[in-house]
Amino acid sequence: MCNKRHRIFVLGAGFSKAAGYPLGLELWQEIRDRARHLRGRAATFHTDLDNYIEYMRVCKGKSLTSGTVDFEDFMRFLDIEHFLGLRGSDTWSTDGNEGTVVVKTLIGHILAELTPAPDDIPEVYLKFAEGLQPGDYVLTFNYDVLLERALDAVEKPYRLFPSRYKSVQKYSATIDDSVEEVVLLKLHGSIDWFDRAEYSEIKKQNRESGLPEAGDPDPVFAHIDELGVTKLLKGPQHSDDPLNEMHRVRSIKALYDKQILFVRTPWLLSPSTMKILYAEKLGDFWYGMQNAGAWNFGLSIIGYSLPDQDEYARQFLYSLVRNYQRNYWDEEINSLRKTKLVIIDRCETTEAVDDFKSRYSFVDWNRAILHANGFDDKTVDLALSCK
Repeated sequence: MCNKRHRIFVLGAGFSKAAGYPLGLELWQEIRDRARHLRGRAATFHTDLDNYIEYMRVCKGKSLTSGTVDFEDFMRFLDIEHFLGLRGSDTWSTDGNEGTVVVKTLIGHILAELTPAPDDIPEVYLKFAEGLQPGDYVLTFNYDVLLERALDAVEKPYRLFPSRYKSVQKYSATIDDSVEEVVLLKLHGSIDWFDRAEYSEIKKQNRESGLPEAGDPDPVFAHIDELGVTKLLKGPQHSDDPLNEMHRVRSIKALYDKQILFVRTPWLLSPSTMKILYAEKLGDFWYGMQNAGAWNFGLSIIGYSLPDQDEYARQFLYSLVRNYQRNYWDEEINSLRKTKLVIIDRCETTEAVDDFKSRYSFVDWNRAILHANGFDDKTVDLALSCK
């Protein structure tokens, strides 16, 4: 029986590749192409890029062009500038300075354009969504909404936050386990997430100041019904939950057709080697994850190459995999046994396989299966396998 196995699935960019979504380098190339046409304040992106290239030349002796820049290291440069407030009063917003906001908004535009309509979702993703079971945890590093759309299409209940509560008290809460659903946690945010906190504060200040309620130009929160805007969290939640003001936008293509740049920015961690600097809002997603894997009876990692710069992710996966492969292995618990860890990625040569395994050096390959031809209709059963 596969029922109630409470499996964990970890998804990276390779999971969405079969639907036509770009990998990291391809995404950077598309961002640069679109940024070439930006003018006005948005052209600050070009200044930021020139500043980074100059910094790398002077400080590290590297001669770069816009085409040879390491995308995530460039974003690290911008993240540090923003996090430390190096621009002082010229710091643009809580979402980042202008260059970062441009990148985040362009990522939203690009991925929204690629999001398939319900009738056009590739069958492999519908099959994957259908194969998920209540209690499964899906931890994704992806910004896109492909899996949410697939889950909606097959009418599979899911939530986008760790715990659903019956009631909350000041220092405690009562878990509501009556709703059977998949738990999908987006560890880097999402192109359809928008934080209402600043907007709510401005509206409150205007009311308290007696300012008239003029026409609201906000492209998201002034169009709640039109865009299908809903709160991310459902049910009772603690008042200090950092995601209390986070909202989802269902009609993302209609949203990104609007002029949202510098008006409303999708809430996502920039593709930076320092993205952990801004992960505090998602702290509950990571809480207790060092213990994950011990009591799970299935684990799959799909399309996540574990790049060297993602040290925080390496530490998490190290704990997850070791707990899974070492604790209760070959023991039957409630008529269930652990299956081999499944890792699916694309490694086209023997050297690429060796390099991949070196990055996943903490894996016991005697208790794992590596499929190196990528995620597709031939491997979805393997990803969902439970025996």
